[in-house]
Amino acid sequence: MIPRTYNLMIHVDDDLPGDEMATLADGLLGHRCVLDACVSASAPHLIMVRYNADCAPARAILNEVRQRGVQAELVGF
Repeated sequence: MIPRTYNLMIHVDDDLPGDEMATLADGLLGHRCVLDACVSASAPHLIMVRYNADCAPARAILNEVRQRGVQAELVGF
């Protein structure tokens, strides 16, 4: 079976420097269902994520960010 892969955007409410946003996005790559994650070049408060929806719901990916003490919300998926 081919996995369902989706894209989503996570809006980071906290005002984090670029290096901390990059570290946050890189940290998402450790989640077993995240296939790719990066900070948007045009909107540096957004993290773009591609994930396997058969493995975890979007909310689980968001919770990974929140567990790091960052205020964030889903804005597109």
